[in-house]
Amino acid sequence: MQNQFAKILILSMLAMAQAARTAAQSLPIAIDSRFEDWTSEAVEFVDAAGDGTNLDLLRFEVANDENYLFLRLELAEEVVLTDNNDLTLFFDTDQNALTGKSVSGIGAELELNLGDREGRFYHGNSTEYIDLEDVQFHHLPTFSSEVFEMAIGREAVPDGVNPLFTGSQIRILWQDGTSGDKMPDAGQVFSFQFDTDATPPFQPIDLQKLSPNHIRLLTWNTLFDGLLDDSRAEHFRRVLNVLQPDIVTFNECWDMTAGQAATFLNVAVPLGNFQSWTAVKLDAGNITVSRFPILQNWEFYPGHRLTASLLDLPDGVFEKNLLVVNGHLRCCDANYERQQEADAFAKFILDATSPGGGIALPEGTPFVLSGDMNLVGWRQQYTTLVTGDIVNTATFGSGGPLDWDGTDLLDVIALQADQRMAYTWHEAGSQYPPSRLDYFICSNSVMEVEKSFALHTEIMSQDRLTEYGLELNDNSSASDHLPKVTDFSIKNLTAATQPYRAAFEVDISPNPAVETATVGWQNPVGGTVYFRLKSMDGSLLRSWEGYFQAGEVAENVDVSGLSSGVYWLEILSSGAIGQAMLLKM
Repeated sequence: MQNQFAKILILSMLAMAQAARTAAQSLPIAIDSRFEDWTSEAVEFVDAAGDGTNLDLLRFEVANDENYLFLRLELAEEVVLTDNNDLTLFFDTDQNALTGKSVSGIGAELELNLGDREGRFYHGNSTEYIDLEDVQFHHLPTFSSEVFEMAIGREAVPDGVNPLFTGSQIRILWQDGTSGDKMPDAGQVFSFQFDTDATPPFQPIDLQKLSPNHIRLLTWNTLFDGLLDDSRAEHFRRVLNVLQPDIVTFNECWDMTAGQAATFLNVAVPLGNFQSWTAVKLDAGNITVSRFPILQNWEFYPGHRLTASLLDLPDGVFEKNLLVVNGHLRCCDANYERQQEADAFAKFILDATSPGGGIALPEGTPFVLSGDMNLVGWRQQYTTLVTGDIVNTATFGSGGPLDWDGTDLLDVIALQADQRMAYTWHEAGSQYPPSRLDYFICSNSVMEVEKSFALHTEIMSQDRLTEYGLELNDNSSASDHLPKVTDFSIKNLTAATQPYRAAFEVDISPNPAVETATVGWQNPVGGTVYFRLKSMDGSLLRSWEGYFQAGEVAENVDVSGLSSGVYWLEILSSGAIGQAMLLKM
């Protein structure tokens, strides 16, 4: 009897030890699939390896902030979290095993069947069938992985009446189907207590560029020709005018022409100085629009939505031009087709960056893949885009590192400008949770990311909306995708110039001029100053240089050989740029 009593006591103590896992940790977690903010302070549970009949659950961590409960899950196998699996997440939110659904020693008020993208909320004697959005569910990555991070809203009201979290402590259980691995195992209980400590507030991202010499690339899926829809066009125009892009890759422009897209930008973001946007459309749905001249284009995988454009960056500032690949890969269950498209991109870049290739870009030419990649299936498609690991080698070649220095490309992961979330697509009422679908993948050996964000007006404060002249529903009324922005600087600037992070005023007199004009400016520092006289279409007509002291200086410009018209003068001094229109009589 004593031995039996001792055994019961030991088992009770072990159960109490498991149940005592109530330490809490408040952390500023960003749902962006980078995981570096999951510090050792997060509460952790480690499961035995090798005990799963299908999926092997290994480990999970829990943390919270004021708005969300965060979970980080690790498995031994690669899965798509919200598709074609039997993973189920249970929450006992009242710490009462006699309420809710009885499962593995707890009474669960919430059951989320992640692979089916649905759940059940148990309250009293009622059961409410719910979608993931009813509990404000977010997760990344969207494609398959062995590691995921998730968020569930602390203020969620799954049935529209009763709040999900009613106390300061919850119990959590993971289960693979009805007979697969459990975490914790039977006889164990994991409890988590919410931490009431405040996390550092998220600092909203300023929407302006840091420097006029940064190149702002914007990508936006227009959702079935949204630019042509009169009820949505004004929302697009307002957002584009605020963001002031230099290059835009539009997707889902099925019935729109390149000319219509250029005209749309000329109205939304007028360039002034008699300049206009240029645009190209080679494939079925992508349009690339640029304030820089477009030199050459390639539809390198006909029948698919992939178009590359070589853009003429301003001489005197940039040593090389810029290659932009506008991509909109196949959606949803089309894993095979999407992999073919990823392989085709890798082959194109390897050809473009190899001596003797059919395209043969000058060495060090920066390039970026931009658009809706629809990476919702197997991770290999993402891996191919970043590393050049081609799957269909018989068709697309052996593959290899894609960047100029023999390394992987950079996936530019961007948070939204006003919250710690990186999703770029969401649709109210959809069974699919918000997802990161829109990408910039760039040659970071020659490009530097200076700023990157996605704009989500629906979660901006009224003060921020007023500051930028935006409206609360601008994003949701325009498209189900958020506009995503990245500002790049180019590392291989000419030796004569450096990134121009400041601007100065330029005075021209007389203006209009007949024979000569005097150009005056406040030179920021002493040294060599570079002059570029251009036509209004950006063509370089004349360039020269001279040495000037710091302070108020002047230079004479000979315009006697120019035709009557309007010209553009740039003055490049170390660390700064001055620009002005010059009129010739």
